[in-house]
Amino acid sequence: MKMHKLAFVGLLSLALSTVALSPLPAQCQARQSSAASPRILLGLGVHRQAAQNAGRSVPDPVALGLATAKVYHFASADFPGASNSIVFDENISTLTVLGDSGFASLFGFTFHGLVYQELSVPNSVSSEATGINTAGEIVGIYNDLANVTHGFLDNGGTFITLDIGSGGTTEPTDINDSGEIVGIFEDASSVFHGFYTLDSGSSYTIFDVPGATSTQAAGVNTAGIISGEWIDASSKEHGFMYDGTNFTSIDFPSATSTGVIGINDSKEVAGFYTDAANVEHGFIYSAGAFTKVDVAGATGTQLTRIKNKGQITGLYTDSLNEQHGVTGH
Repeated sequence: MKMHKLAFVGLLSLALSTVALSPLPAQCQARQSSAASPRILLGLGVHRQAAQNAGRSVPDPVALGLATAKVYHFASADFPGASNSIVFDENISTLTVLGDSGFASLFGFTFHGLVYQELSVPNSVSSEATGINTAGEIVGIYNDLANVTHGFLDNGGTFITLDIGSGGTTEPTDINDSGEIVGIFEDASSVFHGFYTLDSGSSYTIFDVPGATSTQAAGVNTAGIISGEWIDASSKEHGFMYDGTNFTSIDFPSATSTGVIGINDSKEVAGFYTDAANVEHGFIYSAGAFTKVDVAGATGTQLTRIKNKGQITGLYTDSLNEQHGVTGH
């Protein structure tokens, strides 16, 4: 099946040259699979190459005064033996990291108490875990035995399939502490829409950013404010926040594309943007101000979530073009 990347872009520069990555311990054996993978929401396996023109001048948002710098301590989170990993979310109350890793196929995993564990979705050949709340409820995407894509809700090992139907594909991306689930609905015409459900999939509300050719909901906070990405008629990607009535578009200054993924209860959002040299950077947007976030030594950084106390999750790409899950505080 085709791979789609949920694009995200931002603005402010975070210089992390003094911050070293520390690996999280691993106590799990890698598994091999020939199964197909569900849609990849971020840059996992779809990395954008940086410009090769070494003499190219790229404006620095921090130097231009358009962004600020902040230092995080990062820790990598890689499922043992995987070809690539991403951290999509974290349950801060239980210190459980939620992510996805790739072998021949993609599958979700949790990391808790120094142990990595594969998230096994019943009757699936591959899966992707995208969101977790403080109650430990997990949402994500899976391919069934016929390689058809569905959404899922995992509540303590009890799985509910989430399908809007109408010949489309349902892809949950986040769940808040009230149980509201948001995500992406790809209709039968391959057009992307945002959706939310307040009753574990018994009913759905589909929405679109006005004027958008594509709308993708990616995060939701406790108040039900939704974050995500929309694409305009010229194919440019923008981030957004949606409070149920009004849409607020978010664009990292001087970026060629911007997307928003996570949102916390203070309406701080996290995502990533692409600069003029086609390099991806993480960013945080808060109260009208942008902060650029780069993992030291990485060739690309993408943020997926920002929690209520400022903890962040995401991925970075190293010099070998390998992708690693990462948490930061």
